[in-house]
Amino acid sequence: MNKEVLKVFFKPLTWLNRIIKKDEKLIFFYSNLGFRDNVKAFYDYLLDKGYNDEYKIVVSINDFEKYLENPPKNVLFVNNKKGIKHFMKSKYAFYCFGKYPIKPAKSQTVVNLWHGTPLKKIGNLESGLEKIDYNFFSFVVASSPMYKPIMAKIFGCDETNVEVLGNPRNDELFAEDVQTDRKICESYDKLILWMPTYREYDEDYVVSILKKDQLQQLNDKLKEGNSKLIIKLHPLQVAKNFDNQYSNISFLTQKDLNKKNINVYQLLRNTDGLITDYSSVYFDYMLLNRPIAFTVEDIEEYGKKRGFVFEDPFKYMPGAKLKTYKDLEEYIDNVIKGNDPFAMERERINMVINSYNDGDSCKRVEKKVFGGIR
Repeated sequence: MNKEVLKVFFKPLTWLNRIIKKDEKLIFFYSNLGFRDNVKAFYDYLLDKGYNDEYKIVVSINDFEKYLENPPKNVLFVNNKKGIKHFMKSKYAFYCFGKYPIKPAKSQTVVNLWHGTPLKKIGNLESGLEKIDYNFFSFVVASSPMYKPIMAKIFGCDETNVEVLGNPRNDELFAEDVQTDRKICESYDKLILWMPTYREYDEDYVVSILKKDQLQQLNDKLKEGNSKLIIKLHPLQVAKNFDNQYSNISFLTQKDLNKKNINVYQLLRNTDGLITDYSSVYFDYMLLNRPIAFTVEDIEEYGKKRGFVFEDPFKYMPGAKLKTYKDLEEYIDNVIKGNDPFAMERERINMVINSYNDGDSCKRVEKKVFGGIR
């Protein structure tokens, strides 16, 4: 269905949603990119709190089939087409990937949990998308007061519809799970995670500034320091013929993590350093106050094509700026040796980006939506 057809289809549903009586005991979750991130984190939190003893919970996701066998008590998994009727009956609804373009009824609370604190321009800030309506919620979550006007501009809403509650997925960074943590860390002294965003690389490169013929050299350096580098590939990225070739470098996909029953945030909390580029994951990682490096070899070109929410993104990137393989080696050396030259700058930026450093974002969302904490 193209966008124009969808617009025609959903427009009358906003009117219908206003008159349908809401079920006070129905909670609805939606995602069109798998059951993960903030919606999954908040869903897990509600189940841990026993909400499914009192409420019916409907989860509408694109890969609903995975969850049909032995669902929890009072939880129903449906596809996104069937999810529409449940959404319009629900008193409470949450999403972070995709949404139904249906305006909330006055008697309904629809929460846009989104999927991170943006560095790149998105929504109404993107060139050519300024007039698109993204406002289909009661409120959207933000990480700090500085982001209230930014999120309001992105989604075309008033700042009063932006709530500084933190990202539910980040609570995982503060959790403790000895068995999972032991499985991730294995016997290495240092663990470094590389999370590149999607690029079309020259055939000589694996990711960003790392060439294929440099892998063995990098592996030797890591081995010498009893350290491991995990490269978490973007879903559209492929690293054929590399995995299992190197003792201290591994390539992971989302499917690999699913098989191991590990999520990205469990992985993050066990690492000693993060390498990324313009992914918002580093805003989350700052909560752990550990070294970050940024591959910025194409930042000028990227800024012209996509753009950033800040005029000078470097001001909010507290870490080593990597443009060459030598820069990469230097950063890894620092992590192995425990050197952290950007610690003070990172702490300062974190105070501006993240208002809360406590692992209680789910509690704040719960209190805001349900009026209290169980």
